[in-house]
Amino acid sequence: MMGFEITIGEWLLVCGLGVLVGLDSVSWPQAMWSRPVVAGTIGGLVFGAPVAGLVVGSWLELVMSRHPPYGAARYPETGPAALTAGAAYGLADGGSLIGLVGAVLVGWTIGWVGMHSVAALRVLNARLVAEPASYAGSPRELARRHRLAIRLDGVRAGIIVGSLLVPSVLFVRLLDVLEPGRIGAWVAPVLAAMGLAGLTGIGARALGTRPDRWPAFVAGSLLGGLLLWWVP
Repeated sequence: MMGFEITIGEWLLVCGLGVLVGLDSVSWPQAMWSRPVVAGTIGGLVFGAPVAGLVVGSWLELVMSRHPPYGAARYPETGPAALTAGAAYGLADGGSLIGLVGAVLVGWTIGWVGMHSVAALRVLNARLVAEPASYAGSPRELARRHRLAIRLDGVRAGIIVGSLLVPSVLFVRLLDVLEPGRIGAWVAPVLAAMGLAGLTGIGARALGTRPDRWPAFVAGSLLGGLLLWWVP
């Protein structure tokens, strides 16, 4: 069934947690709870499924590890993305492989949405301090603008989680409840192939021009394939 129940209190709680994990990446306190494995677990925990959130967060940790969060480079925003994906998979209940792939896809997509919102906020932050004469000689005014930038960052993250939580749950639940048959027969292998291709591309890009690392990459790929074939 596609239906699910979420109370206004649970929705507000997830939005509040979205604010916290969104702030953690850059603004405050950088305590690493914005990492996918942590944020995803928290998202699942809200709906009584911490293991489901942990699984999604672990996959997102692997997928997003290619984009380390430092400097002024653009990279997927991990916290709100993993929190939403973990909550969505936790609410799916079924715990199917297709639902898991859908949750990881949700997290990946929201991560890039968050990246664009962070870039827009950086432009706004620059405007807050673009005219030094407006706060010259007034440390209090400069501190006020700094606090405003932090609040805007939290509001931004909360809006992303609050607006995309329900659509994410519906998408993951749609995939999770697919019954075997004509649709399920081709959806599962297609999604699996897309996931493997994506992970292979991420791994290849991470290796870059280091040919000395390719033997380990090939060996790991073969081992992973054997495990998928052997483990029921």
